[in-house]
Amino acid sequence: MKVTLIPGALLLATAVAICAEKPAAKAAEEVKPATEAATPAVEAKPAADTAPAVEVGPAVEAVPAKPVVPDVSPELIKKNTSYGFGFQNGRQFAGQVGRYGIGLSDLDSAEFLKGFMTALANKDPEVAEKDIQDAMQALGALLEKREAALVISNLEAEKKFLAENGKRKEVTTTKSGLQYEVLTKGGDKKYVAPKEGVEDNKEFLVNYKGTLIDGKEFDKSPPGQPVPMTLQVVPGFKEAITTMPIGAKWKLFIPAALAYGDQRKSAELGPNSTLIFELELVDIKDAPPAPPEGGGFPMPQQPGQ
Repeated sequence: MKVTLIPGALLLATAVAICAEKPAAKAAEEVKPATEAATPAVEAKPAADTAPAVEVGPAVEAVPAKPVVPDVSPELIKKNTSYGFGFQNGRQFAGQVGRYGIGLSDLDSAEFLKGFMTALANKDPEVAEKDIQDAMQALGALLEKREAALVISNLEAEKKFLAENGKRKEVTTTKSGLQYEVLTKGGDKKYVAPKEGVEDNKEFLVNYKGTLIDGKEFDKSPPGQPVPMTLQVVPGFKEAITTMPIGAKWKLFIPAALAYGDQRKSAELGPNSTLIFELELVDIKDAPPAPPEGGGFPMPQQPGQ
């Protein structure tokens, strides 16, 4: 498998999450019209002498309260926002380079921080561009060699693991090579494929946790919040959700050939990774209609707009 890096220094895109405005704890009190005059009691007079009733106008609309700005000291503003900027950029950078198999052990943290701060200050780099280019090319060759070794070692580990796992009486192996263990039986309702030529618009609500052979967790659904999925998932996952009944919980053992093959997907998911999922199928529903073109999410607004 060939691993390539784009020539030139790795760029760190700044993506700052701006906290959404939150309404104040209490809105301004509603202004009520004055319907009763604060006058002393008057003796009743004949109806003819009674003054006509005065019409009461519409209620005045309440003015929304302005967002409350937290009372934070200048020192704490600088400290916590600096950490936030660093965390956001670090998370984004890890996602970018993790696809190539670059991890923390491949970086010199002091030099990384020096380069970052130099760029942030809009100064010239202290290392010549050619030296950076040469190092990048050498790193690409190192990663290619390392990934090629992982392709072989991970496949060997998978064969050994699945061979032993398939011997357990609790495990069923399908024709495709998918292995699963039933943890909860579930009900009688299952996915029914549509007739030929009819679009499949089903949505599968699932809870899941994904780990590797060594037990390292790489993904999971939010607690108590089933995730909607379509059939646009890896083949092993698709086979499971279209086979298991609603309410069932299975433990899946998905070979790399039914997952991402010999391609690296992230820092955690290297080439020929065997995926293990605890999967619960909560429900199957019709997928909601796609939003109209030109819709989408509203753009964030600056405070005061």
